[in-house]
Amino acid sequence: MAKDPERLVPNVYRIDGFGLSQMLNILAIAGEDGWTIVDTGISGSPRRIQAGLTALGIRPDALARIYLTHHHADHVGGLPGMRAWAPNAEIVAPEYEAEIIAGKRPMDPSSSPVNRAIQRFNMLSAVPVDRTVREGDTVAGFRVIATPGHTLGHTSLLSESQGLLLTADAFGALPRKLRVGVRKAFCTDPRLAKRSAEKLLAENYATVVFSHGPVLRENPKDRLQEIVANCNYA
Repeated sequence: MAKDPERLVPNVYRIDGFGLSQMLNILAIAGEDGWTIVDTGISGSPRRIQAGLTALGIRPDALARIYLTHHHADHVGGLPGMRAWAPNAEIVAPEYEAEIIAGKRPMDPSSSPVNRAIQRFNMLSAVPVDRTVREGDTVAGFRVIATPGHTLGHTSLLSESQGLLLTADAFGALPRKLRVGVRKAFCTDPRLAKRSAEKLLAENYATVVFSHGPVLRENPKDRLQEIVANCNYA
C-alpha cells in the first residue's frame, strides 16, 4: 500500500515513487497556477505518483507542470506515464538535459566502465520538452541551481522563502549512506559533482530533500559539510 504524501513545508509534499519509503522521492508543489511535480521516477512510478496526487486532491487537469532535474532513467522513466495522465502539463527541464530527454543528444556516460556498459541497454523514451530553464530561473517558486557532475546539466532547486533545498542527485543515498552524487559510479564527472556539492553549502536552508534518502531536518548543512569533507572523488 502506498504511503500518504509527507508534508515538508506548507504547499510542498514528498511522494514515494518506489515501494520502499524514501528510496525514490518525488516532490509535489502547490502554486497559484496549479501543481508542479519534480521528476517522475522509474517507469513503474506513475501509479504511485498518481495515487499520491489523488490523495492530495489533485486531478490531472490541476497538474500544471513536470520539472525534470536531469535525464537519468530513475528521474524521467515515469515521464510517458505521467504525460498520459496529465497531457496538458508543461514539461520543463534544464537546457542541456532537455536535449537528452527529447532524444536529440545521447545520455551522458558514467565515469564507471561497468555502468557505461549497462547504459548501452538503458534507452530512454524520447519525450519533447516544452520549456527550458537556466540557473537562476524559477520553477514553482524554487530557484534553479546548476549542480553539474552527476550529469553535465544536473540541477537542484531551492526555495529561500521556505528554507527548503532539493538536491536531486547532487547528494543522495542508495541504499543508506549519504554521498556526494549518490555514488561515484553514478556520476559523469565525480570531481565536478564534488564542486557542485560544495556550491550548495553556500546556500541557506533549514530542510534538505534528496531524490534518494531521508529528509534532513536537524542541522542539515552540518551533515552536508561532513559528507563533502569525507568525499575523496578524484
